[in-house]
Order: sequence, then C-alpha cells, then structure tokens
Amino acid sequence: MFTLIMAAALAAPNPGSIDAPRKAFASCLKAFESSQMKAKVDAAAYETAVKAACPSEAAALSAALISYDVAMGTKRANATANAERDVDDYRMTSVDRYKDITSH
Repeated sequence: MFTLIMAAALAAPNPGSIDAPRKAFASCLKAFESSQMKAKVDAAAYETAVKAACPSEAAALSAALISYDVAMGTKRANATANAERDVDDYRMTSVDRYKDITSH
C-alpha cells in the first residue's frame, strides 16, 4: 500500500516545474519595462509593445503551464487557454505597473 502511494506521489507533476519559467518571464518583463521607461515610451505604446516582448520566455512559461495542467488531467485545449490567460495576466500587470510609474 505504501509503495502504491509513493509511486502515485512520484508520478504527480511537480508544481515547481513552472517556477523557473515563471521567474524568467517576470524578470524579462521587468527588464523590458525598465528599457521602455529609459526610452520614455508612453503608456499606450508600451501596452502595444509589451504584447511582443519576451517571446521565448513567454513560450517557455506557456509550455510549462500546459504540461503541468495536462499532467493534472486538464484537457489540452483548456490547458492552452489557461496558459494564454496566465501569460496575458503577467503582461497586463506589467502594463498597469508601467502606467502607474509613468503617471507620476
């Protein structure tokens, strides 16, 4: 019985697997924000530009989120939609932060 429980626990996806891609994407967005602030980009232009920022980091985070959700039993289409929403949330948080900082 104990062996079966341990095997199930080891087979479960590790939520830590999304930590590195999440941190990398967040870090890239912060660096992008900083570069745009130094360039004195207005908030509307930033909102457009951030959608294309950090493409490899966004793709890595999305892939990690999808893999984790699918391993947890979520259908791939739903996992993909969830990952897109999460990546978009990071971008919108960046936009909100940028607007807040540049409005002062």
